[in-house]
Amino acid sequence: MGKFLTDAQVEGFERDGFVSGLKILDTAEVARLNALTEAFEAERPADIAWAFDIKANLLFDWVYDLGRHPRLLDAVEDLLGPDILMTNATFRIKNPGSHVDYGWHQDSARIEVTPAFVIVYVALSKATPENGCLKVIPGTHDRVRPFSLTEGSGQKKRLVARVVDVDPDQAVNLILEPGEVAIFHGNAVHGSAANTADYRRVAILYDYTPAAARQNVGMGSGQVVRGTDPHGHWGHEPVPEPGLTDANVLARRRILSTYHENVLMGPRLPGETVTFPDRPY
Repeated sequence: MGKFLTDAQVEGFERDGFVSGLKILDTAEVARLNALTEAFEAERPADIAWAFDIKANLLFDWVYDLGRHPRLLDAVEDLLGPDILMTNATFRIKNPGSHVDYGWHQDSARIEVTPAFVIVYVALSKATPENGCLKVIPGTHDRVRPFSLTEGSGQKKRLVARVVDVDPDQAVNLILEPGEVAIFHGNAVHGSAANTADYRRVAILYDYTPAAARQNVGMGSGQVVRGTDPHGHWGHEPVPEPGLTDANVLARRRILSTYHENVLMGPRLPGETVTFPDRPY
């Protein structure tokens, strides 16, 4: 028995590449996080697309704080061990009628991380097949599959890997209630479809990486959120100030410029100029 997960849940993760339905947040916590999300959307609509994207944990203190939630980190520690880096946080919001379809992919396809990282889907709304819940294909976390590169949906000029041979009939819907969490292996083949429901799908996805891990291309960065990092394989990121401040924006810009090869952005291509939006703010 681990700090949070049962032996059966750990064994299931090792076998299938995911564990789901973990109750992490209570009703009040979910309500507060949704209120913060919706307040930012209402007050700063021009900033939503970039601020809710890569490394949101460097911009919002409350996103950083959620990523350090003790129950969440207990579950992650049961899978990764005691020394943990938070290497990304990204909002994934699908409004009713959204046609965004994240095709079948592995987050580790373009840059492999060994030992592998995990991705934590924190549900701030219910996740159902109708509103485009996450789908995972069990047992696909053993290796990186052949893939093709395409431009990401809603992510101009960001190349994403799409697995070329997938049997969607094997997929499992990760149906979640608000406050529940799913954790899946960085190699697991997963995707999600359009939102055909009349209610939003709201989630924050976190990447957690063992401090001992290495990227096979470049050097990534993260925030030490549990234990220590005695290895020096990762750049260390600052803790954000409260609010979307100039200091937070500039810190994110510096981190993404310095450690531009990460699992979301992929390896730097020959002659590529690394760019990412952070305007207006």
